[in-house]
Amino acid sequence: MQQTIKQSFSLSGICLHSGKESNIIVHPAPANTGIKFKRVDLNIPSEQKIIDTSITNIVSSKLCTSIQNKYFHRVNTIEHLMSAFHGLGVDNALVDIDSDEVPILDGSSKKYVEKIDQVGLKLLKSQRRFVKILKPLIYGDTDSYIKIMPSDYLSIDYTIIYSHKLIKEQNLFYEFFNSNSYKELISSSRTFGFKEEVDILRKGGLIKGGSIDNAIVLDSNGLLNKDELRFQDEFVRHKILDLIGDLFLFNCSPIGHVEVYCGGHSLTHELLKMIISDQSNWKYVDKLDLPNSSQTTFRSDKEVSAII
Repeated sequence: MQQTIKQSFSLSGICLHSGKESNIIVHPAPANTGIKFKRVDLNIPSEQKIIDTSITNIVSSKLCTSIQNKYFHRVNTIEHLMSAFHGLGVDNALVDIDSDEVPILDGSSKKYVEKIDQVGLKLLKSQRRFVKILKPLIYGDTDSYIKIMPSDYLSIDYTIIYSHKLIKEQNLFYEFFNSNSYKELISSSRTFGFKEEVDILRKGGLIKGGSIDNAIVLDSNGLLNKDELRFQDEFVRHKILDLIGDLFLFNCSPIGHVEVYCGGHSLTHELLKMIISDQSNWKYVDKLDLPNSSQTTFRSDKEVSAII
């Protein structure tokens, strides 16, 4: 069945790109309403403040996911909050926000997950639905691509390659069957960047709020953060965190196997648009055919398995 949160919660913090303070209040919402953002800072009619999360509302943005309604009001950097909703099974919620960007917090979805766990989830009386992928699709080229194939559940095979000695090539295979796997393996992985890129991005009006408090920052010598990596492969885990958030722009969970090679938000957005452009690519279903109970298989580099 569909779920929402049992009661409202609030969070505040700096925005990664604007550098401004942002406050959100997440409210329970009725079945079949999905995830909606409300720009409470705007002095406009109430209906114009609502921005639905949907693939058709995606707008061009750099280094984040942004959505915009038909009145041209937008909200940016929604991927970590959307990832927490998807990972924990929150189908419906209304997010009041007093700026055009969601706070970055610690650079992961960990604090969102903790708040959702704190208030708890409420079952609703409507059946949850899923988007089942019906045929293979790919977007990109040999240097960077994302593809999705039919499957009985959501799985992700993600590869990144960087020249930095702490990253190099990282691969993670993740099968998403339950919220515990998301909380334990994905949610605390932080966004990351390179010191030499910071000045360039800031001159372009981006990452004004970025710091070692909300991101992993690397220079040629290694890690600038005082604390250590939360996982040896935290970099690729964060890429999966972002992907899980972007996939929830269907307003329900997709059923398919996703393979990504050196990808990011833009590639994912283009694949999502490709999927919905043709009704023969997908259909709605209301159940999953999961292998043996609710175990989660997790393989990283040396094919290490963990069951949650």
